[in-house]
Amino acid sequence: MGGLHRRALLACALAAACVREREPVTPGETVAAFVAALEASAGDPGARRRVYALLSSRAKAGLDARAARASQVSGRSFEAWEMLAPGRVRMLLQFDPGTLRTQVRGERAIVSVRGRSGGSADVPLVREEGRWRVDLELPPVLIPRGNDPRT
Repeated sequence: MGGLHRRALLACALAAACVREREPVTPGETVAAFVAALEASAGDPGARRRVYALLSSRAKAGLDARAARASQVSGRSFEAWEMLAPGRVRMLLQFDPGTLRTQVRGERAIVSVRGRSGGSADVPLVREEGRWRVDLELPPVLIPRGNDPRT
C-alpha cells in the first residue's frame, strides 16, 4: 500500500476517533440511549457511566447517597455510577424502538415503550439544563440504627 493510502487511512481513523457520540435530543432518543447503555453494561465498562449521565439530578442524588453509604460501610470509595450493577438491569420486555410514544408536558415527558412480546413500560423524563434526563425515583437509603433500644 502506498504512502498516500496509509495517510488517508490514518486520517480516517483519527477523524473517527475524534467523533463524539451524539447527545440525545428528544425524550425518545434519551430512552433509546439509556436502554442501549443498560443492555451494554454487562460487557462494556463505560456503559454504567453513560447510564448515569442520562439520569436526572434527582436520580443521581439517590445513587450518590448509595455510593456514600457503600463507601462508609466498606471503607473503600465508590463512585455513584458503580451503584448500577453491570448486566443486572435487563428490560423485562424486548425493547422495540419503533414503538416509542412520547407525551411532553412542559419540562416533563413520559416515553411509553412496547416490547416485541407485548409488554410495555412508561419511562419518566425531565428536562434539565436543556437536556432530557431519565427521572427514575429511587427509594431513600435506609440507614440501620444501631443497637439502640429506643429504635
